[in-house]
Amino acid sequence: MTSPLLGRPGAVEADGLDAGVAWHYGHPVAEQRELLSGAAITDLSNRGVVTLTGPDRLTWLDTLSTQWLRDLEPGQSREALILSPKGHIENALHVVDDGQTTWLTVEPGAAEPLVAHLERMKFMLRVEIVDRSADVAVLGY
Repeated sequence: MTSPLLGRPGAVEADGLDAGVAWHYGHPVAEQRELLSGAAITDLSNRGVVTLTGPDRLTWLDTLSTQWLRDLEPGQSREALILSPKGHIENALHVVDDGQTTWLTVEPGAAEPLVAHLERMKFMLRVEIVDRSADVAVLGY
């Protein structure tokens, strides 16, 4: 996904995994200071976005990840890892729940394999998994 923010004046496109978003807008040091002070946002629209819905979503994700998620309140966020059977990191997740949907953001290119893995782990639970990467952009501060 190429970010619409690349059209902003001074935008310099990143390369590698961050291709498609701006590396900076002409003043990287000043921009970094603004980010650190909370006065700016950064474009993370190259990250993958996966949603989970259904009544079992938080307890189920809790059993699959390294983080206690079953008590995640709407508006709260946590970070979690999904590990391989040997303890290697498979996915690093940023998790936010809005009371009806759990939103996961993952590294660029990781959404599709994560969805495939989660679908294999669903069994009989009431959870719906959707890759929303093409529909939703992520901004960070």
